[in-house]
Amino acid sequence: MTLRLIGLDCPACGSAMRGDRHDVVFFCAHCGSGALLEDDGLHTVNSSALLPAPGRHSRVWKPAWVIEAEVTVDDRIRSDGRDTRGWREDRTFVMPAFTLVLEDLIRLARALSGAAGTVGEVPREPIRGGTLALEDALTLCRHIVVGDEVRRSDMLASVRVEVREKSHRLAAIPFEEVQGGLRCAVTGVGIRAGV
Repeated sequence: MTLRLIGLDCPACGSAMRGDRHDVVFFCAHCGSGALLEDDGLHTVNSSALLPAPGRHSRVWKPAWVIEAEVTVDDRIRSDGRDTRGWREDRTFVMPAFTLVLEDLIRLARALSGAAGTVGEVPREPIRGGTLALEDALTLCRHIVVGDEVRRSDMLASVRVEVREKSHRLAAIPFEEVQGGLRCAVTGVGIRAGV
């Protein structure tokens, strides 16, 4: 086994970046750049921040992936064996990139993906806990689409879902601290603390 130390210096400005033990996503507190940890070191990723909705304020910022994708649903077979129409469309997914209970992650991702939040510069504050790799975020995007198809009223037996990434970026998501957890300052969705 070979161990190799990788410096956590911002690939954009050279400032030291801080993270937690399992982080793969980082934001620079000096210049606001996003970075992804890969086998050969940190690589810059386009980044922005979703700003709080009017009347809401942020006390905590968390990382997320914003994924532009082409979604294709084919081979949609109902339980009675009949084939139903598939569809294809471009979608934007906002997938939380920090550790959450799966139920909270899906609820928050659905709400963020449906919100048309205002985008701004990444705050120069600590944004930590980026544990979700891009490949895993894409898998969760597919999970959301499959879940949406299963919930339709036509008694689905099988379906083929393809999510083809067109572009991605990191986003800082604002949260308000509330009793027992956090509330997204963009959507108002609450998540549990202490995960």
